[in-house]
Parts: sequence; C-alpha cells; structure tokens
Amino acid sequence: MDVIPIAEESLGVRSMAMFIKTRDLSILLDPGISLSPNRFGLPPHPRELERVRTLRSILERYAEETNYVFISHYHRDHFTVPYPSIYMGTTNESYRKIYSNKVLLLKSPDDENWSQRRRYYGLRRAIEGLVREIMFVDGKELTIGSTKLVISQSLPHGEDNARTGKVIAITIINNDESLTFMPDVEGPVSQLAVNYVMTIRPQTLIVGGPPLYLSRKGFGEDYLNNALRNLMSILRAGFLNRLVIAHHTLRELNWRNALKALFEDASKYNISIITYAGMLDREDELLEAMRKELYAAEPPPKDYLKQFRGVKDENED
Repeated sequence: MDVIPIAEESLGVRSMAMFIKTRDLSILLDPGISLSPNRFGLPPHPRELERVRTLRSILERYAEETNYVFISHYHRDHFTVPYPSIYMGTTNESYRKIYSNKVLLLKSPDDENWSQRRRYYGLRRAIEGLVREIMFVDGKELTIGSTKLVISQSLPHGEDNARTGKVIAITIINNDESLTFMPDVEGPVSQLAVNYVMTIRPQTLIVGGPPLYLSRKGFGEDYLNNALRNLMSILRAGFLNRLVIAHHTLRELNWRNALKALFEDASKYNISIITYAGMLDREDELLEAMRKELYAAEPPPKDYLKQFRGVKDENED
C-alpha cells in the first residue's frame, strides 16, 4: 500500500488530503485545501498563499491517477469547492480536475448540520454529469479487487452532539496492511469514534487530533484530557504500529509539549507518532501557527491586504 500525504497543517495549510494506492485501488482522501481567513487578526501571509497554490497543483496531479474520491464531511478544508477562492487556491476549473470521471464515496448529508448540507447540495449540483458514480458510504463495506474498504457509521465532529456536524472514517485493508483515516474527531473525544478504531484494529491510524488552538473557546483542559485518555487507550490496545497526529492539533506551535504524555506512552509500546510532514521526511512547517511571526519577519507589501477585502462566504470551515 502506497500512502502519500498531500496537504495538511504540518505542510503549511488546513487539510488532511492524502493519496493511497493499492494494486486494485487508487483513492484521494478528503481532497480539500484551505487557509484560515483570520488568525491572530491577520489574513494569510504571502508564504501561505504560495503554499496553498503549490499544494493545490500537487493535489490536482494526484487526481489524474485516482479512480475514487472519499469525502468525510463538507467543511471546505476537506473537499474541493466548485468556485474560485483565494483561500483555497481554486479556480473555476479546480473541482473538475478533482472529480471528473471519478467514483465518489461520500458522507451522507442527511444527519449533517445546515451549513454542511448546503455545501453538499452546492457540490452535488456542480458535479452532476461529471462523475462516474456517487455513493453514500456511511457504515458500508466495499471490496475492490483484493482491497477492502470499511467505512464507519456517522461519527461526531468532536464530542457527542457537536454543533460542527458529523464525519465518517474509512479503513483501507490490503493483504496484511491496514490503515484508518479518521478526520476531525478532535481527539477522538467521542466513544463512538474510539469504538470504531478498537473494532477495526488498524496498524496505522491517521487521526484529527484535539484542537489545542481553541483552548480559550470551550476546548479546555477537560476536553484535552479526554482526548488524551482515548488516544492512550488506543495505544495500549496493542494493534497500532504508527499514529499520525494531524489537522487541528497542529494549529498550535506548542502541540508536541501539550501531548508529551502521549509521546511518552507511545515510546513504551514501540509505536511511532508522526505527522504528514514526517511521513515525507520533512520538518513540520506550521505556517498558520507562525502567522504573527511571519508578518513580523517578512512584512508583505503595503497594498497586500487589498486582495482580501470584499471576499464573501469564507468563514473558518
């Protein structure tokens, strides 16, 4: 199984985009890329805009090799929107490059919140006639040649009854390899997400970790402790070889120290904890978390902020 990270916070953008290939299957997981429009009271730094364009082109290149596209939910850092955006590096043609002639494995919109349902319907209108097939895969198992896909039931985007909606996870099993891709479960903090992992028992878990950067907005010490307890219970269960911490957690520069106990536990069980950047043998580049420092060290031109004025429909998710 070839596992290729494409975009994520450790690579300088908001995303969990990944390409996976087996003998029978090539699939893009959550093919979206975005930047926070406002962090520390500042729009994206020029280095962030350059990075989102660079990674967008890489994503589009891997889309040429892909037969299947999986979308876990409808936040805009997890799918390619059908319109141009400075924050997402998209043009009017970007979505066609991602979805044309693909089989789409989608989260059902039925139990999503209003904003995610609205985005789903906008995407659905745009891709009608472009794609080969659309399948809602919540709770389903698919077999493609010698590759098996096991998709979770609908899971909370964070804790149970989270207002941010629902997500689905996917496990890819090929021969003696297994990998679970579990975005935006924010830990996981919900026991439903933990139960899925414990049942599947993957060798590699790619998980959207706790949102440390939101500690002042209701995601405090109790929330983090719950996430750590759940992650440690997964480590101690004895099936993991590798844990990939991703996404929300890496919007905080001090994230490794905040998860120090987890790293210590992993070392006891000979489990590696790694990031998307680490999987590519690169150092983490947390450009969003470094935004204030980037503006101080590399001030943009005086007229730089003009391009962000009047941009509509670009909130945090």
